[in-house]
Amino acid sequence: MQTITDIKKEYFGKIDSLDLDLIISGVLKKSREFVLAHSEYVIPTLKIKNLKLKILRRMRSEPLAYILGSREFYGLNFKVTPATLIPRPETELLVEEVLQLHPKNKKIIDIGTGSGNIIVTLAKNILTENTFIGIDISPKALAIAKQNAKTNAVAEKIKFIHGNLLDKVENIDNSIIIANLPYLSQEIYSATLPTVKKYEPKSALFSPKKGLDHYEKLLQQIYNLRVTSYELHVTTLMEISPEQKTDLQKIIKNYFPKAQVEFKKDLTNRWRVCKVEIK
Repeated sequence: MQTITDIKKEYFGKIDSLDLDLIISGVLKKSREFVLAHSEYVIPTLKIKNLKLKILRRMRSEPLAYILGSREFYGLNFKVTPATLIPRPETELLVEEVLQLHPKNKKIIDIGTGSGNIIVTLAKNILTENTFIGIDISPKALAIAKQNAKTNAVAEKIKFIHGNLLDKVENIDNSIIIANLPYLSQEIYSATLPTVKKYEPKSALFSPKKGLDHYEKLLQQIYNLRVTSYELHVTTLMEISPEQKTDLQKIIKNYFPKAQVEFKKDLTNRWRVCKVEIK
């Protein structure tokens, strides 16, 4: 028989104490408060092997979110797997920016939806009549996004599309496009922690051309759609890496010389979101 205290003593110094508490909590299906308050609780024998396997995975630098199978984002719980990028706190800024636009009767398009954390959160928080679309090139990621939409009771509000950027969307007029696309340059990707580089999908992180290849292709698609439309009013919000501000601004002005471009800083005071108004 092993208690919570026994497990904590066995792995003391081998794993972060908070991570250990959360893994124990997840395996026991109890709150962390329970784990902290009931140190002498005897862990069922059938759960010991599973618990130790998960602790070992964390000791090997596997992200905690993959071990637990979920991650919180904007107060909601999202299933995550190695097929999806793990939602980051800084991405909540994209959600905040969309909500500040007070969208009504607009098409809201989330490109590179991954686990669906952005579009599901928006569908949960925007109560006006809107069309919600989540797009991803990965069928496995879309399957997870659909599960998260169902879990958070917004499945009927969101249309999920398997596609590459906007290639399956014919009309983007009067829309808000949210893009959290791969934006790490080779240099930055190579310097990421093992928890990121070894386990999270590279296809959701790395982009050529200083990390801006995906965004340039997106802007080119929007430009091509504008050429075929009489009118186009689009607000695009892109999550970026701080050092990309100047280069991205040049790319935007190349396609849309009259666009209104605004950059927003995250809570660490680093450039994180680029807002583009195209009329």
